[in-house]
Amino acid sequence: MGCGMGVVKYLLFIFNFIFVLCGLAILVIGVLVQVGKQNYSKHLNEFTDYVTFPAITLIVIGSIIFVIAFLGCCGAIRESHCMMVTFACLLLTILILQVAVAIYVFVTAKNSDISFKDTYAKEVFSHYTDKDSEQKDIVNTIQETLECCGVDGPIDFPKWLHTDVPGSCCGRPKNSTCDPLNSFKKGCAKSLEELFKSALTILGGVALGIAAAELIGIIFALCLANSIKNAERRGYSV
Repeated sequence: MGCGMGVVKYLLFIFNFIFVLCGLAILVIGVLVQVGKQNYSKHLNEFTDYVTFPAITLIVIGSIIFVIAFLGCCGAIRESHCMMVTFACLLLTILILQVAVAIYVFVTAKNSDISFKDTYAKEVFSHYTDKDSEQKDIVNTIQETLECCGVDGPIDFPKWLHTDVPGSCCGRPKNSTCDPLNSFKKGCAKSLEELFKSALTILGGVALGIAAAELIGIIFALCLANSIKNAERRGYSV
């Protein structure tokens, strides 16, 4: 094996180590999205239905990538032609799946006209004043995190619930009140829709970014496999 292929060998080993980390990253992102989805599954079913497929897919792909990376590491170190070709084929399969998932989430994010207004208003916001209602905490958390207020705006509190605008609409303690003139102007239904589309875009971007790294790995693996095969044909010890 020439010096050039020796470099490729160790680059491939390093790549697979990075590949292990990438697989873990995909797995963790998928798990975080899935766990985060569960927190709102009772109240925002439309949101969770669209996120479930990409999240579970990332979990599965991340797990598979993690396992395949070990095959690549072993094949590079042992200089096994069979393991390298198998590794490249499996990696190509994963790459195709990831690109398909990325296309799906990008198309969904771009063309989705889903509205959270009715769901959020009826299943969450309307129960804000209920005694010991967990929806109140959910509304306050969403308003603080996304810097939004009400369904369409702060006027929804006195108009729909006949109550003062809560402090969470101004970044103040939840038990305080807020002047509507100083509160967040954007409604939370719109903010949730934007969050949904951003989450899908990030998932698709991660999938494409990892796919680019995988393409480099496939090229390296095939080059190394070809070098190993040529060395075997010449009768060299590999």
